[in-house]
Amino acid sequence: MRKTSYHHFLRTLILLGFSSYIVVLTKSDSLQLYIAPRMMIYVKIAAVVLYIIACFQGFMALRSYWGKPVDCDCSQPAPRSFLRNIGAYGLLVLPLMIGFLLPDTALNSTMVAAKGMNLSAATTSMTTPRPESYNLPSFPKPATSSQTLRASQPEAAQVAQPETDIEQLFQSPDEWNEDFAKMGVILYKKDRILVQPEIYMEILSTIDLFKDNFIGKEIELTGFVYREEDNMRMNQFVVGRFAVSCCSADASPYGVLVEFPTASNYPQDMWVKVTGTIQNAHYNGNDIFKIDATKMEKIEAPSSPYVYPNFEPLTILK
Repeated sequence: MRKTSYHHFLRTLILLGFSSYIVVLTKSDSLQLYIAPRMMIYVKIAAVVLYIIACFQGFMALRSYWGKPVDCDCSQPAPRSFLRNIGAYGLLVLPLMIGFLLPDTALNSTMVAAKGMNLSAATTSMTTPRPESYNLPSFPKPATSSQTLRASQPEAAQVAQPETDIEQLFQSPDEWNEDFAKMGVILYKKDRILVQPEIYMEILSTIDLFKDNFIGKEIELTGFVYREEDNMRMNQFVVGRFAVSCCSADASPYGVLVEFPTASNYPQDMWVKVTGTIQNAHYNGNDIFKIDATKMEKIEAPSSPYVYPNFEPLTILK
């Protein structure tokens, strides 16, 4: 009985350790470095469940220590081998110790170097050639003084004509890109495109999908500096962020190529705010868009460094 109680005590400590680790991450606001916001509620519920199970294991440990029966005949007995016990419990204790002892840090350029930076948000990474681009309608030329509208055309239709012309620029190639087309119309009307973290991927995807319509448009975005020494010139680097769907294990880096005269003064992983104009570019066999930066500011890393998919981007953009 006493020997069995040791197993229950150890299981109690392990369960309390995992529950406490989740609480520590939540209190220090570090949980977001590992889990997407929409998944946090489930992790917090898991911490409560682990705590309840730990209390039950602790109760069983005390009963076993006092010599009272705690196990039924249907339960799996604890291994008698010392090495097997070390291996079984070590698989749980080791990651718990790593979590408590190592500092909580956001993903950085080291992970980008391993995964590769995606410079084409609407398609694939920069190392893969981009599929054939869509044939987008060109913007209608403005009417000259010799051109007149039909006399029977209502005045309201004349006023609404520019809106119709803009919508013709952003015709969705399929039903999956209809929201991007609507976002394109809204972004096209803005004097400056502000890439908001809440819809970071959605804005970059829209620009990438309809990039010919945004050439020369002013844009502002923030991110960390990433540079490929072998492929990029001295005046180039990428401003990117990690997009997380569920947890940090599925994080993918997305960014925009930036050209700036003093780009070499900005080291790897420094957070910057870039302002410039959108231009066409070609990189590693891909047709992408770049930012010709006119202003570069060093900023502090945000408390929430990752970006997440947004299924209602139009509600934020409007």
